[in-house]
Amino acid sequence: MGDHSSRAFTPFSEHRKRDVVRRFWAVAGGFWQGATRSRAFFYTFGLALGLILVLFVNIGINRWQSGLFNALEAKDGPRAFFVLALVPLLVLGGAGAGALVVYMRETLQVLWREYVVKALVARWIDRDRYRQMQEKGREPPNPEYRIADDARVALDPLVDFAIGFFSAALALIAFIGILWKVGGSMTLTISGTTLTIPAFMVLAAVLYGLTMTTAIVWVGRPLVGAIARKNESEARLRFDLTHLREHAEKVRAEGGGAARHQAILDTYGNVVERSRRIVQYHTRITWFTNGNGVLVPLFAIVLATPKYLAGGLTLGDLVSLGAAFQQTQMAFSWLVDNYRQVALWYASAGRVVDVIDALEDELSGNLYPAEPAPPAERPEIMLNNVVKMPAE
Repeated sequence: MGDHSSRAFTPFSEHRKRDVVRRFWAVAGGFWQGATRSRAFFYTFGLALGLILVLFVNIGINRWQSGLFNALEAKDGPRAFFVLALVPLLVLGGAGAGALVVYMRETLQVLWREYVVKALVARWIDRDRYRQMQEKGREPPNPEYRIADDARVALDPLVDFAIGFFSAALALIAFIGILWKVGGSMTLTISGTTLTIPAFMVLAAVLYGLTMTTAIVWVGRPLVGAIARKNESEARLRFDLTHLREHAEKVRAEGGGAARHQAILDTYGNVVERSRRIVQYHTRITWFTNGNGVLVPLFAIVLATPKYLAGGLTLGDLVSLGAAFQQTQMAFSWLVDNYRQVALWYASAGRVVDVIDALEDELSGNLYPAEPAPPAERPEIMLNNVVKMPAE
């Protein structure tokens, strides 16, 4: 490893953006290795099981809706009451699966953060690196805040992202199957020409989802950099305020209070400016996501209504298709709905990576020990025949 002793601190937002995920995971991914491996995989698989159970409940609700509306359309009272009797089972199943997901998710987040914070603190303390970073000019602003808080902000969403991605993948497989089976094909007659569209609801769901996802990524692409710059200015503000408090006597003696005051105001002005820029980007994204939320449940019903009126679908099938289409769009729009959260995570992960980079040095054999290295043993000094001097 090269010599880093003369390297000055440079925030991640100004360089090596593509390395953030790799550098962050080099530390955080160790949770699934070594002594914590068993616990990590236990809660990971428990969380996956809970999500699968939630999916089964959602599929059951979809089929329950179809059965109920078909019974109502046929005026079949006994069948309708039988379907209604299944409600307690669906409620208990949904409650139990949801509780399992919450327990596994939050426990996993707590244990993962414990592992990462201990690893970073151990390396921070080991060989007095907290002091070396200051002396060599490599210390990022507020490293203790980055370890304590940014680590949490960077870790907790990763579990939620994994949940969202896994759930989205399962939902796409399950509910596209329902769209394929229930929706079937649609036959259109245009100017005397008959056109049959196979799996028309599946095609509509895929095209709609890809279009909206592409649009939101294009609109929200500047958000990542904007959040990173805003977080840097927030950190600078905290640093300026802390520095003023710690050097209050020196500032007073030198008569530098007015200059410090103006510097803090200038720093806060950057915070406000960059925060307003984020508001603008977030507003653009919300315009798309809210419009999508209103359109999705209506789009499928409008699309399938001609086939229903032609007798190709029952009322239950129409309701089932609408619900299944909405579920597939929730899966497709996972990135759309979480784009701002992804940007927030990336910014916090980058601030943790700043600490990771600053802690690197030529002595790094084991980069992130689980515990601080024990203090070096000092040779004992034996004093014999000590003469006590008289006090002055």
